Amino acid sequence: MTAHDSSTVDTRDRRRRSPGRLRAILAAVGVLGIGAAVTLAAWTDTEWIFGGTNNETPIGTSVFEIEQNVYDGQSWQNRENWPTDATAGKLNFTVAAASLTPGAVVYAPMQLRAAPGSIGGTAVLNGAVAGPNTNAALFAALTYQVRTGVTQANCNAAGIGAGTTIVAAGQPLTANGTASFPIGAAPNTTTGGTPVDVCFQITMPSTATATALQGQTVTPVWNFVATSS
Repeated sequence: MTAHDSSTVDTRDRRRRSPGRLRAILAAVGVLGIGAAVTLAAWTDTEWIFGGTNNETPIGTSVFEIEQNVYDGQSWQNRENWPTDATAGKLNFTVAAASLTPGAVVYAPMQLRAAPGSIGGTAVLNGAVAGPNTNAALFAALTYQVRTGVTQANCNAAGIGAGTTIVAAGQPLTANGTASFPIGAAPNTTTGGTPVDVCFQITMPSTATATALQGQTVTPVWNFVATSS
């Protein structure tokens, strides 16, 4: 083979090998290309969100609190922890209640309302338990009734009949209320809800003539249980 022939063969061999080399080079470039795509910087954007309401206030809980007014000169009070702190409101049955005789009837008005900032609900009355200085026989002898919708001025023999019955007349002091009643929500955080007038009546039945009942005392203690709505 001549030198010219050798040169021709080398050239042909190179040409025959060229497609393989090209593929190897492209493959290498492809690998490098993938690596380059992983390490390239990219734009990022972060969006923050938070829970709220449609009036620019944060998410929170409502307030439910009922107050009482027993016309003791202290206006509206929250008294919910008796007997642990002895803060029950005293219903004023007037001085006549201190010297009951068979057939006597006495009355005491009060009010309930939603405290300022409170949502509304319903209330039920639980029957009385015997508090301090209670004679068991006299406690068992007395009866009572309770009506709502009777104002302070009308909480008497003439006016109590116009109210809505919570405890029917003639029930023992331990009788629970048979009907719940609504307590409207407060309009804002500085004003309480519309008061609900409540009238209590205690009766010493005309048949309660036992001598053992004379000179005794009782302290009936009731409670209202309110539930939000």
